[in-house]
Amino acid sequence: MSSTLLQEHQALVAVANNQNCTASCLGDGGVSMHTLPETASFSNVDALALATESPTYIGTSEGELVFSAHLEREGGGEKKEGGEDEEEECRPKKRRRASGNGTGDAREEGSEDARKIAAARSRLEKSVPELQSAELDVAQKVLTKLVGELRGPAGEVVVQSTAMLAKKLAPDDERQRVVVAARLNAGVAMRIDALRACMGACWADGLLTTLPTLHGIGSIELPLSEEARAASQFGNAAVLLVTSVTAK
Repeated sequence: MSSTLLQEHQALVAVANNQNCTASCLGDGGVSMHTLPETASFSNVDALALATESPTYIGTSEGELVFSAHLEREGGGEKKEGGEDEEEECRPKKRRRASGNGTGDAREEGSEDARKIAAARSRLEKSVPELQSAELDVAQKVLTKLVGELRGPAGEVVVQSTAMLAKKLAPDDERQRVVVAARLNAGVAMRIDALRACMGACWADGLLTTLPTLHGIGSIELPLSEEARAASQFGNAAVLLVTSVTAK
């Protein structure tokens, strides 16, 4: 392993320690891995991602939230599509997207997801009429993009369930915020730049956790699929994402 790779990894280790990571390792494939606390903020993730120019990912490995950077090999070694190295130690396992009957099925599924998100927005708007329409627009756009566009390196489905809620997340909140939440499948490595792009303005303040519940948001708001329940029984934690729309 080259000294350059070791230097890049050590630089990430220094940042990881400042972000309260509990363990770090460098795989033979040049993958720098760092175990985050069970709950990490978007700013924690950004601090790590901005510390390297290499492709960066986040996902769960068994019950742990893991950040990884796919460092360049000496001599520009080839990588698989999506930036994956052929050999990696301590990499989260991936769940592949179920096969369909073509692009028509994918578009139909996307349209159905968009309809469900629009219906959730409509229900919330009626039940909490004081919410700002512009903030609901942002939440709807973020969730639609998250479900429709966020995929793992090999096209794996990432988003398991979503919710749009009204909550006071902090004691000093003057009014309820529009909250965006999503349950993300266990073991899927997500490109951090892709996740950031999907979240848009909602990337400013939010959390990722392996805990089943956060801010009172849990299995009722984000029900676990049968597959997710089975994965959980085997110690494979899903990721719970919770953020809010910045008040206008």
